[in-house]
Amino acid sequence: MFLGQKSYIVIAKINCKMRFASRLKEVGESATFRYSTLAKKNNVINLTIGRTNFDTPSVIKETAKKAIDGGKVHYTPTKGIPELRECIAKKLERENNIQNLDSENILISTGAKQIIFEAVMSIIQKRDIVAIPDPSWVSYESIVKLAEGTVRWIPLKAENGFIPDEDFFSILENSNPRLIFINSPNNPTGAVYPEKIIRTIVDIAERKNAFILSDEIYEKIIYEGKHFSPGSVYENTITVNGFSKEFSMTGWRLGYAASQNREIIDRMNLIQSQTVSCAVSFVQHGAIAAFTADARRDVKKMVEELKERRDYTMERMKNINAVLIKPSGAFYVFPFFGEIDDLKFADRLMENGIGVIPGSPFGSSGRGCVRMSYGAVGMGDLKRAMDIIEKIV
Repeated sequence: MFLGQKSYIVIAKINCKMRFASRLKEVGESATFRYSTLAKKNNVINLTIGRTNFDTPSVIKETAKKAIDGGKVHYTPTKGIPELRECIAKKLERENNIQNLDSENILISTGAKQIIFEAVMSIIQKRDIVAIPDPSWVSYESIVKLAEGTVRWIPLKAENGFIPDEDFFSILENSNPRLIFINSPNNPTGAVYPEKIIRTIVDIAERKNAFILSDEIYEKIIYEGKHFSPGSVYENTITVNGFSKEFSMTGWRLGYAASQNREIIDRMNLIQSQTVSCAVSFVQHGAIAAFTADARRDVKKMVEELKERRDYTMERMKNINAVLIKPSGAFYVFPFFGEIDDLKFADRLMENGIGVIPGSPFGSSGRGCVRMSYGAVGMGDLKRAMDIIEKIV
């Protein structure tokens, strides 16, 4: 019996089982995006979002509009436009004390997440160990798994405000990492690492001949303490930053990396040239205005208001049975509620109109915690949210 072409295609589809890359087996959907989607329902106060509710400074928007009108709409060099890279190099030298940088030591990309992906893919081979503080931003682990590296979680303690201690350093020392992640100010905890803590991590990295990836995306959102960049004292640091949090530009997708070790930047640029090609041209031109006094004034106002929200949240948390040391930066609190199922607790809060992120997706030390973002809600919603949480707890 002759099978027509259409019948053959149907049989082939039934009998053929599609095969996908095994590297995806342990990589799931981002928990932050999943719960943020759920929280977009009506009548849910959304404390899930990793951004602020402030607008991008007008000087940046106007500069980007002029770039579009001026025809800045084509490919740029893969590393980014020279003018913006020079601004970044000068900023890092002036504010972060990272010396010996020029524009070739800077790589601009489509957000800090893409930069982190390129750094990990450039350094990590199969089974290489990557040390990640526990808890940490959910995407670190997934990116390492995509590179087929081995994640070694280094636990932090809620009672220390999730600041590294001697136990942390001992475990880190014995992990023999190829790459060490630092994120200060931290997501999800809001912790700001003191200089002596970062210098101790640098000492371990030097002895182990390891790279440091320093994610400094919340650098300017600090209420107490002072930011310290490991790149100022350690050449094999990849300093990662961007414009999303400081300038409320999450949707613009613009981040950058810098290193005194130009070889790592060139390797990352090789990956970029074969993936995203370059960051959006007019967005890069607009970002030059982020280094103006007008933009800095807007950021200062934003941080002042975020501090008011942080202080209000901490005052209300006094009435709630949880372990929470006042975070010094970012726009999150990460209270520990004890031996509870944080996933079920987050679901229960959602049912009662409050969207939060459960703590366990950030690492095992996040069990019993939830991440609450006060960045994207006004004081009215924040008060209503705390009223409900107080009743439930």
